[in-house]
Amino acid sequence: MILNKLSKQGKGELAFASSFFLLGVFVAWDTSKMDIPQDNSIVSPQTFPYMVAGFAALVGLGLIIDVLRGNHGTPDGDEPGDPYTPLNFKTMGVVAAAIGMHVILLEIAGYVVAASVCFWGVAYAFGSRRILKDLLISLVFAFVVYFSFSQGLNINLPSGFFEGIFK
Repeated sequence: MILNKLSKQGKGELAFASSFFLLGVFVAWDTSKMDIPQDNSIVSPQTFPYMVAGFAALVGLGLIIDVLRGNHGTPDGDEPGDPYTPLNFKTMGVVAAAIGMHVILLEIAGYVVAASVCFWGVAYAFGSRRILKDLLISLVFAFVVYFSFSQGLNINLPSGFFEGIFK
């Protein structure tokens, strides 16, 4: 069987390519269930999602074929023939937890708190141990994004704890 002949790197690349293909299929399926206005023209609200779905499915299929032919990507910073380095699940777990906290805190605590926690968590995951400096940078960046969207673009992000203070 082909899967038994694949290296660890090849199996990982095949999983990514398959996920990308399935993403395209899912977007196409979800787009087909979209409610569209009756008086639409040739270019409907479904046109762009179908284009994205088709592109994702074709790229995913192309990657699957490429991996099954034995072509593997070379990670940045590595040279062809270097030994395969496995994933760092600790770092990936901390990043996933930081993003999960962002999702949980967004409506409860607001964008500034949620984004600050997320930015700080990602910085920590990638090795930064200057906790106060990273937290300060995260807060400043979150405030800049919040005010850019709310004041500059007139897009309301969740205020959370700061409801009524930032308006």
